[in-house]
Order: sequence, then structure tokens, then C-alpha cells
Amino acid sequence: MRLTTVYGSPTPPGKLARALGLLEQDVRDRHPNWVVDRIEPENPVAPVVATWGDDAVERISGADAVVLASPVFRGSITGTLKLLIDMLPNEALRSKPVGILTVAAAPHHFLSAERHLRDILSWFGALTAPNSAFFVDRVFGAAEVDAEALADLREFADQLVVLAENLSGRHFGPDPLTVRFTRKKT
Repeated sequence: MRLTTVYGSPTPPGKLARALGLLEQDVRDRHPNWVVDRIEPENPVAPVVATWGDDAVERISGADAVVLASPVFRGSITGTLKLLIDMLPNEALRSKPVGILTVAAAPHHFLSAERHLRDILSWFGALTAPNSAFFVDRVFGAAEVDAEALADLREFADQLVVLAENLSGRHFGPDPLTVRFTRKKT
């Protein structure tokens, strides 16, 4: 099984990358039948945007589960992550477990990026994990990450693994609107 994680920040790896790395290592340690594949943006264009490699869409499409990780940027996800999402064909996330991991500077941002991502993922017909993982960035700025944050990452990973292993190959309907309204009529 393959978990593809998406580091959705155009900035150099920092606290979000640390959170994502801890999640990835936990999956490797506790689920040896899983391969973890991280996709990171390439070619920073400006401090707020970067582009993606040619194989990013293929790697997401081939995953059994996906984690979309983004800092909360001006109340939403980054433009860099949105660029990648816009490149995905409808089938890339259809009936696929997708988890949302966000990190923000303050606790009152806890639903902003998640709400936008949930709306986008429903457009694809993704199986958005019921519980997302949100952290205030200072948690990953400390020398030692506290046990509660590590436990939250572990539970977040477990729900994706359980969803993917138990629902693999299943197709859930009805088709999302994007599929219904773009289907060729016969």
C-alpha cells in the first residue's frame, strides 16, 4: 500500500515539514507493508508560490491514501497547494482516503484551511478522513514534540491506513457533480 503525502508549502521546510515527517515515520514504523512517498513543490517562483514536478499527478493518482499538508495562509491553503489540486484529473482522488494536515500560527485558524479543502475534496468525490490534524506551529518548534501531538499524528495516520486497507478498490457513489455534468450523454 502507498501513502502519498503532499507538502503544500512553497517555503523551505519548517514546522509543517516536521509534523509531516513525524507522521511519515510513524507510518513506516508501525505499518511496514506501507510505502510512504512525499511530494514537495519545486521551483519557487516567489515567496508565496512554487510549481510541481511533472510526476506529481501520477504519484497522487497511484496512491492508496493521500495526506494534503498545508500551512494556514491568509485563512486558507497555499496557492502552491491549490496549483497542484487544479492539475489533478477528477479520478485522481475519487473514492480515495485523503487526510488534511494543517499548521497555523494561532489556534483560531483551526477550521479555515480545512473547510476549504473539504469543499474541494468533495468536488473530487474523495473519501475525506473524518478527523483532520491541526496544530499550532509552536508545537513543532520545540526541541521535543509533546506526547499529545505525537498521539494525535498517530491517530490521524491510523484512520487513513484503516480506511485505505478496508475500502481499497471500492467505488462510492453517486458520482460527484463534476463527473455527472461532464459525462458525455449517449
